[in-house]
Amino acid sequence: MYICHWSNWGVRIAGMYESTKDQIKYERKEGIRSEHADSARPNPPKENVDGWHKPITWDEAMDADIWVLHSKIPNELKEFSKTKKRVAILHGQTEHLMIGDWQNRNMDFNNHINILWEFDKTVCIFLSDYKILKFYDVKGDRLHYIPHSIDLDRLKNVTPWEYDYRPAIISCDTPRAEKLPQHIIWAMPYVVEKIPNARLNLFGLLMEPIELWRTIFCRSRARCTERVCENIQLANRNLAPFQAGADIGFNNNYSGVHSRVVMEMMAQGVPVVSYGGSYTKYHAQTFDIESIAEQIVKCWEDLTAGGSTLKQDTINYAREHFDRGKEVKKYIKLYKSLLTRG
Repeated sequence: MYICHWSNWGVRIAGMYESTKDQIKYERKEGIRSEHADSARPNPPKENVDGWHKPITWDEAMDADIWVLHSKIPNELKEFSKTKKRVAILHGQTEHLMIGDWQNRNMDFNNHINILWEFDKTVCIFLSDYKILKFYDVKGDRLHYIPHSIDLDRLKNVTPWEYDYRPAIISCDTPRAEKLPQHIIWAMPYVVEKIPNARLNLFGLLMEPIELWRTIFCRSRARCTERVCENIQLANRNLAPFQAGADIGFNNNYSGVHSRVVMEMMAQGVPVVSYGGSYTKYHAQTFDIESIAEQIVKCWEDLTAGGSTLKQDTINYAREHFDRGKEVKKYIKLYKSLLTRG
């Protein structure tokens, strides 16, 4: 069996790229040929090498048994792709797509429906998306749910960053319309009232809206929102040390869905405060900054209580629920069903 994954090349920049790389690693561990074709380049330059991982040419992709869509199959190959068994993995959340539709008229949600109708199989990595998109699976057998997961081995033996203030609270998701880090910033003065030594550490902020971040920090009274932060950083290419050194993570996705960075934090023993989700019991009311502060204080109390097992419990949950090595077996079963169907 030969599987070709189509995704852009974005080493340590794009979560979709990293997820594609994780998939290929574990498919190879299962004994099948699995490759990465760069959606943007027919002949990737020789320097495009990421350790053991490098992309193949479009010509090499032609012989694959199954094409797996992550971001885009090149327009030049769309007709040819119809001769292949095709699987789509939907990384974008429904909420994000619909907000994009309203703002930019780019019809991304409609495109997901088109993919569901056209591809042999479509996989949702979030249960919330599966529950929505199943209404559009007109044939009733094309949509599948395989939980989002990561390469847990990559996060072993990470040297943690040493923070000066405790608890070190971290928010490191890339801001989007459904992922807003502003509320954890505004919650921090309330946290510091209860835990004076607490500080927020922000990573992954985008450069384009730099004036927004200047406004939030520099125009607050006596720059009080800046003073409750230890680190305020733009996009970063290696978050693992900062995650490993933190005490508490914050998931700023208003739907409560766990992103890649949430799984990475938990795999390193960092419990998460969120707006929902079964992966944590620390649930704040959406956008309620006092509720966010309350849950952070509660989490810190649990972490520092005598005999606390919260850190190890968090690691155990991640190992049980976020292991790509386990989830990839479901993909392989799906691939085999396509090939045996003829």
